[in-house]
Amino acid sequence: MRQAMSKITGLTAKWIWKQQESYNPYQQVVLARKVVRLKKIEQARMRITTDGGYRLLINGEWINDGPCRSWPEHFQFDRLDVTPYMKEGLNEITVIARHWSVGNFHTVPRQAGLLAQLDINLAGGLKRRIATDGSWLIATAPAWLANTPKVSIQMEPQEYYDARLEDNLIFEPAEVLFPAGAGPWQALCERDTALLTRKPLPFRKFLGANLVKRDTSLDFCVPTASLANPGVIEANMSVGNAGGMATLLELEQAAVIKILGAGFSVAVNGISSPEDTFSLPAGRHFVLAFSSTLFGHNKDRAVRLVDPVAGLRLLNPLDNGHENPWCWMRMPDFDFQGDDLAWPFNQDQDGERERLEKRYDDEITRLLGMVKDQADFQHELGQQAVCLGAHEMFTLDPHAAFLAREVVGSAADWVLNPAGLAGAGGSLTVVNPAPEADIELVYDLGEQSVGYYELDLEAEAGVELDLFGVEYIHPQGAIQHTWGNRNGMRYVTREGRNRFISLKRRSQRTLFITLRRQTRPVLIRNLRLIESTYPVNPAGSFDCSDPRLAHIYAISARTLKLCMEDTFTDCPLFEQTLWVGDARNEALYNFSAYGAEDIVRRCIRLAAQSLERYPIIGCQVPSGWDCLLPAWSFLWGISVWDYYQYSGNRDFLREMWPAVLRNLEGAAGLLNERGLFSGPFWNMFDWSGIDDRHNTVLHNSLLLVGAIEAAQKMAVVLSEDASAAWLAEFRTSLTVGINRLWDPKPERTAYPDSIHADGSLSTSTSMHTSFLALLYDV
Repeated sequence: MRQAMSKITGLTAKWIWKQQESYNPYQQVVLARKVVRLKKIEQARMRITTDGGYRLLINGEWINDGPCRSWPEHFQFDRLDVTPYMKEGLNEITVIARHWSVGNFHTVPRQAGLLAQLDINLAGGLKRRIATDGSWLIATAPAWLANTPKVSIQMEPQEYYDARLEDNLIFEPAEVLFPAGAGPWQALCERDTALLTRKPLPFRKFLGANLVKRDTSLDFCVPTASLANPGVIEANMSVGNAGGMATLLELEQAAVIKILGAGFSVAVNGISSPEDTFSLPAGRHFVLAFSSTLFGHNKDRAVRLVDPVAGLRLLNPLDNGHENPWCWMRMPDFDFQGDDLAWPFNQDQDGERERLEKRYDDEITRLLGMVKDQADFQHELGQQAVCLGAHEMFTLDPHAAFLAREVVGSAADWVLNPAGLAGAGGSLTVVNPAPEADIELVYDLGEQSVGYYELDLEAEAGVELDLFGVEYIHPQGAIQHTWGNRNGMRYVTREGRNRFISLKRRSQRTLFITLRRQTRPVLIRNLRLIESTYPVNPAGSFDCSDPRLAHIYAISARTLKLCMEDTFTDCPLFEQTLWVGDARNEALYNFSAYGAEDIVRRCIRLAAQSLERYPIIGCQVPSGWDCLLPAWSFLWGISVWDYYQYSGNRDFLREMWPAVLRNLEGAAGLLNERGLFSGPFWNMFDWSGIDDRHNTVLHNSLLLVGAIEAAQKMAVVLSEDASAAWLAEFRTSLTVGINRLWDPKPERTAYPDSIHADGSLSTSTSMHTSFLALLYDV
């Protein structure tokens, strides 16, 4: 792996943050500021990075968002030419820095920290350096609320902005944490791919205005994994979510109550309801809920009381006067903190995880049926129950209201000039409040896009503006919701004019804008997307006599562009993750469509650095999910040769050569007694349902042959004769092992998909295994 970039001379800036007790907050946004007076400027260059995300503004101008994703052992900064934004006289540098100590598939968070250095050439040959240190002023930005659930398992916490709090800034001198070369961010090096573009993208079409039922439901979204594992930063399925919550539900009169458990199993007075409805008399009732599964990627789970009746009250069973009506039950007997290197769904596992999950299922089933009242609760769970503040126990999830939306009529009479937000804009859209419903505006971007939300409007204080995007609406009107991804945000207005640009890039084709808690007209001057992607330049084209094929090519090129950020990603909405196998295929199409090389090198390099953690290349990088998908590991080796074939870049081939060998050596160490690749990993190749939940899955060995062949070609180019001899021997022995499994019987003439733990051959055969054998001449 290239280390030449890691030694950066002249970087004297210090890592800074707001002085505080812990530098591992769940989520925190700060504003760092420096005002300087300068003489005439000839050139100004900024180097900047943070653990999380930053937005740089100079004299109020938005310069850039970053940094790019990188491993903490090879941490990267952005280098920016900011000359056009500087001026003679006073200059204000502002950085909005965001940190989250939350596991995800994009970063490996270490702690909060900001590093920036501006080097300036002044007229007359003078130089000036402005670097982060204790002279910078820094303040927590409370308008970005901290207690929100994660967007998804792959991403950071959701963005929720309350403009009423944006002036509540208390600046103080920054706390110096580390020199530039110290701290948990090692081998600082410059970003090795292009900065993303920003292009304003107005809505293409107004689809309609709806009256939607006001959401009066009570949502209690719980970060179960964080409560069960405080301080642990991870994104693994094999981390426990054990825990429960209880409340006293008080009714003035008999009622039918609906309680939904999204990741929770719920009982009232010891009775569960498959329909989630409970017919209850007046009086007090005991509500008990447990995190319904011990493991999984759903780490933010919820209980939702739908349309509570008048007079309903919730009381904390430990302290009826507590501000939080729920108490939390810790279940330390089920604590488990593991990774997913041993794939949880592999049928050849020894079952420790599964046995614990079965014990948990049995225990919560017992408790849900046994605990009928407060006396039962004290007897069974009193020692485990604790009172937590609502802010500690719950997160705020506006996406739940969007998922539960119910259209009750047309809002056409309440909205003036809704088409003003479509096209070039410039005209005002006025949304008047409806007396008994919220108002929803729906706009079509014309095609899938990805970028930042920008708004400019006038409103009273406290209007909740929900912005949520979807990819598809069925012809009959049903929304294809982004289940598992809270694809949007909430903005709460301040009195008067509101201007805002979101910190997160989001993707959608259709945007739903819902105005809640509105009592006066809202005047919208502008609301649009600022599209942001890798700066592609079409290098190839396609045309033929069938216009449908040309259209398919255009759609494919557009899709690829949306999946190009600082790396290739699997999709622009759900994950935005660098999946190594996906990136290999995206790179091939990119060669003909766009000819971009730096992004290909970057993806290959980031994957190579995962070998410092795993025996073979990781499957999604950099990431807090510890998981191996060997098919992707071997496709990575093939991608190194793909890139050389396209570019002829021998220097990069030489740089990657040690990682290519190390990946194959790691694979060689995982051969079984049959001479086949075998390991308890995520041994899939495609979402096709073949028999792949075993340690020994044949397509892995076949893809390993492909990776060896690619390495043999590299060895010739690099004159690595000794390695070439080992590679030839490795390929021969592996091929022999594979061909021992060939079944020549006329009714079969195929390889089995896998070998089971008892040594039996799978009865399943597939095209996947067969075509790989042909592709790599096995």
